[in-house]
Amino acid sequence: TCNYQIYLIFRCILGLLTYKTIFRSNYSSISPSSYTARGSFARIGIPAPPNFNYATRLQREKLEQIGRWWGCHTCGSRMILSNLGKNKPKFHGDHIPPVSVAKQINSRWYRQKLGWKVSQKFYAQCRNCSNKQGGMLSKAVNAGHRNLHRVGSGENSYFHGRRLRIGHLTGGAVAVLSVGNIGSTDDGKEGELVEASRDRVRSFQNWTEDLCRELKERVESVWRAFR
Repeated sequence: TCNYQIYLIFRCILGLLTYKTIFRSNYSSISPSSYTARGSFARIGIPAPPNFNYATRLQREKLEQIGRWWGCHTCGSRMILSNLGKNKPKFHGDHIPPVSVAKQINSRWYRQKLGWKVSQKFYAQCRNCSNKQGGMLSKAVNAGHRNLHRVGSGENSYFHGRRLRIGHLTGGAVAVLSVGNIGSTDDGKEGELVEASRDRVRSFQNWTEDLCRELKERVESVWRAFR
């Protein structure tokens, strides 16, 4: 029916808006991250100098702030549980495209003829991803790879699908937000769909209450044992 189709469209739009606005997640962060391109979690980049120099002190400080707030542009880690010291830098300024990739692209004959050079930006990258990227490119350069920009993609990409992130709560949020937003008739697909959503919410609520009750009982038993 028309109401059922409208309801499905409403759910899709609500899911997209919830993922983007409420949980502040990028749609690009759904896909795997290439180690030799702008990562799935890239938010803010700082223009890099055309001479392939490293980031300046002020740029490194800015990138450190970006990394701690938005996370590594490749894997998304904010390095919260890192064993590095509090005042030690946890993020590097990653040239994108990487220096070896940019040099290879700039060496193409038509770019040299026209004077076109690749523009680069610095993105915050954690030490783990930086080391892995460096290892990949070093091995590829030594092997004479002709397309360095593809080295970090494909099967070598960073897959973060099993990593729990705030955006993964979108499905549950949509189920809660959409309950009761359509007439819950007792017959037809509309009523069944809304009732199913309500059942999921009730089930989650009961599970949460049981879990809290069990944790409370365990804490009380441990407390009584030490008294």
